[in-house]
Amino acid sequence: MSRAQSDRAARPLQGRRIAVTRLAAQAEGLMAGLSRLGAQPVHCPTIRITEPRDPTPFRQAVRRLDSYDWVVFTSANGVARFWHELETGGGGASLPSGMRVAAIGPATAAALERRGVRPEIVPEEYVAEAVADALTGQAAIAGCRVLLPRAAGARQVLPQRLRSAGAEVDEVIAYESRPDRDGIARLRDGLQRGAFDMITFTAASTVNHFIEVAGADPGGAHVATIGPITAAAARAAGLNVHVVAREYTEAGLLQAIVEYYANLKEAE
Repeated sequence: MSRAQSDRAARPLQGRRIAVTRLAAQAEGLMAGLSRLGAQPVHCPTIRITEPRDPTPFRQAVRRLDSYDWVVFTSANGVARFWHELETGGGGASLPSGMRVAAIGPATAAALERRGVRPEIVPEEYVAEAVADALTGQAAIAGCRVLLPRAAGARQVLPQRLRSAGAEVDEVIAYESRPDRDGIARLRDGLQRGAFDMITFTAASTVNHFIEVAGADPGGAHVATIGPITAAAARAAGLNVHVVAREYTEAGLLQAIVEYYANLKEAE
């Protein structure tokens, strides 16, 4: 293998300009991974995280943690907001003894582990349906009190399934996502100039806020999504989805993008 061939193998995304729409605090890993593969990542966040319009129910739930059997986290953002409230509420930075914890996937689990908590349940498939299956299948959830701190407007699959299994669920809004208009403006400008080969979306909210502000026109850029829920949101908004990661993680998204461009090259 020549040196040029070796470089192409090590950097299969060489020269590709790829927009990353993820929240600034969470974009570093994906940006670094794209760079290692030779791409030119451009950060154009489409969302920003804010406190709930009415934070009272969330604050009250955190202050009575010892009344719950389980707390279920469905995003790293939820973990961050929860611990901020835990620490500023005067109750310390630890969970009550005996509290059981579930996380929707490895990124959320990692956010918990950085705070000294190892979740008891992390399903193999990183969607709400799998969390519900794991909780109802692996734990005696009937009769348990479950705290579910998450984003405003989240899907109702998880609380509905847990209630159907006999759990008492307190669903509280821990944060809201809103459009990052500066990031969206950069993305829209780049798309209009044909500056991007691909846009990556890592949550339905990153899609929805982009569409809300910029409309459903990606120009000539291809669309990559981290999993089926995000892909469904993109399609529902009128976007043509070219890449859906099989493993719903940053690593899975990177692999799917590499495979997509490799298949395109073979088809040429």
